[in-house]
Amino acid sequence: MKKAQWLVLRHVEHEHIGTLARALEHEGMQYRYIDVFRGEPVPENLVGSLGSLGFLGLIVMGGPMGVYEADRYPFLLQEQNLIREAIQAERPVLGICLGAQLVAAALGARVYPGAQKEIGWYPVEVTAQEELTAGLPARFMAFHWHGDTFDLPAGAVRLFRSDLFENQGFRWGKNVYAIQFHFEINAEMIGEWLEDKGCCAELAALPDVNPETIRQQTGQWAGPLEELSTEVFRRFVAKAARKMTAP
Repeated sequence: MKKAQWLVLRHVEHEHIGTLARALEHEGMQYRYIDVFRGEPVPENLVGSLGSLGFLGLIVMGGPMGVYEADRYPFLLQEQNLIREAIQAERPVLGICLGAQLVAAALGARVYPGAQKEIGWYPVEVTAQEELTAGLPARFMAFHWHGDTFDLPAGAVRLFRSDLFENQGFRWGKNVYAIQFHFEINAEMIGEWLEDKGCCAELAALPDVNPETIRQQTGQWAGPLEELSTEVFRRFVAKAARKMTAP
């Protein structure tokens, strides 16, 4: 029997699903990347013609572009249309970093540059105890790499915040989630990011951000974050699996 698949929109190669892969594999689910950075077209829907391919839900990953740069990156509008289509079809949606901003924009919220960039290890607070966040530490260290932020969409429940950015994650409806910080990250991925030319150029313009400090902190905090993310993603995927098998 064919396994259920998730569609993953990826904007740069090194921003892949990370620890989320483990949760999908645990539930016997597969995923397929649409690499927009390679010029692969964004599908128009998950249900229609793609429904025959068995797409269960939509995952939208991070990237260096801003939601408001659709004039330079037309696929950003196409992705928002796909997010809205998935929501209308009651399919699970998860957005991370840029993906979270795209989910917010698709739900009608404003996305804009923050007062400063948040890059490196900073604490995150849990602001709501519910299915995905129950039992998490009230405050934990998370990895961030963003300068933009978003307003909370109407009807959304804020799940996370940080000292620099009030909106770090939310749930909308029953199956739509957005996480601003990089919950999917692990130590290997951070090492790759710190070697990436684009990331190095961005860090070079930020004298207050020290790559060596990030490397040292990663050794301390990446393991605990990976444990937390694995549990949260397991809950998210299990919830989607229950919905898929419900009568």
